[in-house]
Amino acid sequence: MIEAMIMIAIMALLGATKKAKMPVFGQMTLTGEKALDWMKNETAITTRKIEMGAAALFGDWNMPDWAKEKGIVALLYPIDEWANPVLVTQKSILRVLEAKCAEWEAAGAAVTVMKVQLGQIAVIEFEENHPRMEFLRPADGPTYAPYRVVFE
Repeated sequence: MIEAMIMIAIMALLGATKKAKMPVFGQMTLTGEKALDWMKNETAITTRKIEMGAAALFGDWNMPDWAKEKGIVALLYPIDEWANPVLVTQKSILRVLEAKCAEWEAAGAAVTVMKVQLGQIAVIEFEENHPRMEFLRPADGPTYAPYRVVFE
């Protein structure tokens, strides 16, 4: 009995230490819409493109209904074209991100406005010098503590 418990514990530890492999499937949700990753504490991303606009304008993406009620959101596209974009709905991040996008635009970054059926989406693309961002919350803080954004 004890030997079986030890064996189960060892197997659990080995299973927990396996490196997660990149999934082959999962880019599309069951609804046929493209999948998004959600912002979590300690998310780090090197971006190739940022899109900002009203959540309802991102029709191709599997946007949760609660996000559509938030108003303006951002999608952060990683350098890896096969990775899902990260959905940003937190105002503490959006304020900082918009100010930084204005700096990048003033410095010459490629900025366009996509016209979609119901409005416009602002797009900033980085040909080179892709910005790396990290989003942090205090570990012992409240659930909805504002994020701190670190640019590298």
